[in-house]
Amino acid sequence: MARVKTTMRLVLAFVAALALPAVAAAHPRTAVAQKDLQRGWELAAGAARTVPHSAWLRGDTSVQKYPAKGTKFHGWTVNYSYPGDVGFDILLQPTTRSLGAWSFRAEAQKVNGQWRITTWYPVATFAPPGKTQTVLGPNDLGPAGGAASRGTDRGRLSAWVLALPIAALAAIALGAAAFVGSRALKQRSRIRELERALRD
Repeated sequence: MARVKTTMRLVLAFVAALALPAVAAAHPRTAVAQKDLQRGWELAAGAARTVPHSAWLRGDTSVQKYPAKGTKFHGWTVNYSYPGDVGFDILLQPTTRSLGAWSFRAEAQKVNGQWRITTWYPVATFAPPGKTQTVLGPNDLGPAGGAASRGTDRGRLSAWVLALPIAALAAIALGAAAFVGSRALKQRSRIRELERALRD
């Protein structure tokens, strides 16, 4: 439990340092967070820190930014917890009503004795208040169900396409049955010829 609490303190610091975009610079807390990109660099490691330090300090971090609201976050779930490794999902609410909540998947690992965020990416976005309630996740981003194909049938296979493999399988089964039947008839005919030869 202490490991999880330590990890959540790390998450709070990480969100405050990185998850707030520069577009909301008018908000004092956001401006302060953007000035602390060095702290975000120190809190990240591994896959969460894949850009050069200079790019990171310009705000081009390798983690998904989001205008997170609040300083305490209760919408998180631990997915696994091992010594030196904690995986979790966290739900963040936005500072602006034009955005909906986003759910992030993250991992914290002990690197050189210090807890660091090593994974940080969105797994679901929710519609803003007052909009048609939808949830968009990784499975919705493919050609068959993504936002780009919403409201259209493009990207989905028609039902008749299933008839092609079914017809092919049926033809193979009929061909096999005809072959077996033909062999059985020939064998039966041969047996009758032998029986007649033996009677004569």
